[in-house]
Amino acid sequence: MLLGDAITSCLVAALLGSFVVLALRYVFYVAVFERIRLYLRRRGPGFEMYTPVVTEELWEGLGSTVLVALGSAALWLGHNDRCHPGDTRGCLRGWPQQHVVGEGTPWTVDALLLAQIAWYTQCTTKHWFGLGRLQGLDTALHHAFSLCLLALAYSLELHRVSLLAHWLFVVTNPLLSASKILHCIDMRPRALKKALFVFFVLAYFATRVIAVPVVLLPCTLYDAWTIPLDRRAAVVGNALLVLLYGLSLFWFGRLLGILFTGKLDSTPRMALVTAPRDSRGRKWHKQL
Repeated sequence: MLLGDAITSCLVAALLGSFVVLALRYVFYVAVFERIRLYLRRRGPGFEMYTPVVTEELWEGLGSTVLVALGSAALWLGHNDRCHPGDTRGCLRGWPQQHVVGEGTPWTVDALLLAQIAWYTQCTTKHWFGLGRLQGLDTALHHAFSLCLLALAYSLELHRVSLLAHWLFVVTNPLLSASKILHCIDMRPRALKKALFVFFVLAYFATRVIAVPVVLLPCTLYDAWTIPLDRRAAVVGNALLVLLYGLSLFWFGRLLGILFTGKLDSTPRMALVTAPRDSRGRKWHKQL
């Protein structure tokens, strides 16, 4: 393990790593929030209320892009030892020695998994520090399941299949953030934001709806039983994957609803919602 034993490494990533990411997030907000607010004010009446949304989506998009880029490099440049969407034969080969430097997965993949834990922890705790909107129940469950799955896979030294699973579930996130931003600023021509959203939906369908059960689940539901892995851990891990896949199907249904109800062709509606428990007395809320 990169930072000692598995538990220590996960704790350091979740506590210290997420603190570093939150600090960077704060610096980012300070640097761009006012600039985004002034830009949206020039877009027209009401758009200024989207400043927190656009700022958050810009940060989420940049962070997701970095993780996706690093994950893609690890998958397609051979660092993950033939464990990628086109070939999963190497995902479990050599287990449990995959983490040994020089014999299995490189330390860079180890570091990437810890970075993913740090990222999801800051996504979960951001609202506590006033650096983002309060998560919905579905998003909170997604982050919780992802954190548990990443920590479990890291502890069991299932680095390769964990990297593949994470890539399949997040590769479309940068497109989602970009699509949200274009919708919030009401990008013209509207055909541009609609084309991006359609591309995102197609990519989402290919990876999170099709590739997960076709590529990933056969490896975890069948191949995992061919190695001396603790059966209870295998059951828990597969249960978390199935729950994540269920959330993906739920969100895909919502995406289709947005696509076929014509919401993309309308001007985004802004609403000011009073939040009594907010120390500032109010917060901006977006209605799609």
